[in-house]
Amino acid sequence: MRRSLALTAAVAALGSAALAPAAASAGSWTAPRAATGAGRSFLPSVTADLRGRLAVGFLRTLDGRSRAEVRTGHTGDFLRGDSIVLDRSAHSMSDITVALPSDGGRLAVAWRRFESRAHRLRAATIDARRAFGTPQPLTATGPESAYEPEFVAGTDGSRRLVWSRRTTSRGRPVLGSVFGAPFALPAPGVGSTPQVAVDLDSTTVVVWVDVAAGRVLAAQAPAGGAFGTPVVLSGPGRARDPQVTVSEAGAALAAWVETTGAGNAVRAAVRPRGGTFAPSIEVADATQRAFSPRLLSTSAGEVLLAWVNATTTTGFGGGRGIVRLQRLRATGAPVGARIGLSPDGVRSREPVLAHDGVGSAFASWLAFRGGRTTVQARRLAPGGITGPARTLSRGTVEDQSAPALAGAAGRAVAAWVQGGDVRYAIYR
Repeated sequence: MRRSLALTAAVAALGSAALAPAAASAGSWTAPRAATGAGRSFLPSVTADLRGRLAVGFLRTLDGRSRAEVRTGHTGDFLRGDSIVLDRSAHSMSDITVALPSDGGRLAVAWRRFESRAHRLRAATIDARRAFGTPQPLTATGPESAYEPEFVAGTDGSRRLVWSRRTTSRGRPVLGSVFGAPFALPAPGVGSTPQVAVDLDSTTVVVWVDVAAGRVLAAQAPAGGAFGTPVVLSGPGRARDPQVTVSEAGAALAAWVETTGAGNAVRAAVRPRGGTFAPSIEVADATQRAFSPRLLSTSAGEVLLAWVNATTTTGFGGGRGIVRLQRLRATGAPVGARIGLSPDGVRSREPVLAHDGVGSAFASWLAFRGGRTTVQARRLAPGGITGPARTLSRGTVEDQSAPALAGAAGRAVAAWVQGGDVRYAIYR
């Protein structure tokens, strides 16, 4: 999600000079625990809220059947009770995602299930008594599969589930115990990798890739209104991996990687609250050979942009290298020193960022060293202050997608797959 000029006051208080990273003192990560046991589990998703609630969603194969499951608990403790089995099928399931609202309401869960020759999207909400009713089919008809479901928490307090199909993109609001009527997003399907944010005025901002032209586009819709004409954010190079976030002050900021052949540079563009996107600026040049950009805003008024500084100039799957972090001004311009998050001698990929709900953030990534793959994490306090890099996993983990990461109430939870089980650790 992205930011704008309204961040100036909060960021200016930090100063425009480079701030040397220092050790951030606070809590510590617990030893990892298993969230699953029998069968083989994969693709975890995590969520936490300001009340300390915690949930881990995952998929499992057991006795020849696929299952979508959730376990719940508290960040001050651990997961408790049996797994809640939401769905079972003889066919495959994938892409489970979970979200807790800030108001203490029901846990929302969505997942994909192969059915009628397509991957269909299902969803459910779970109450405090662990009851969820019949899962709601969200894409029950048509020949196209659904892809990449993701919950979007708006800064206006809303929750939406967004996803893509082969040629279209859609969303539904989460309305208490049900998912509301679908609405269209301007991005034209799964290859466009749409990213969505909702600002303080309930304006929806979408950024996506025009695959044929290699451009990043953006469009916005006022509350209850239609999306306006898309605008091109990127420059003459080929762009991809757009990200978007909304600041505490309501500005939107988009970021992406863009290349003219010498390697991926990182660029950003800002839309002031109620305004339109300004021309983009370069955050990091092509010598970064950047992959996997990630963007996050915090309640301290900061905007954090992370990426992998790789050694290759080509490729779309993401490279290995050093995880870098840059704090951004209200204009999208860098502020302070660029920070290397991953330790020396470690090749890393797939960084993720999460806000802890009280001003700080966390970064996590997959680390490769000496033939071993581990999950590492680091706390990021305001002002460019970083805690030490910690290895969360014990032993080698599967070379997989990014670790799952969520934060709230000054705490965080990370989850990953190891030995066919979902494991997790809590920062507190």
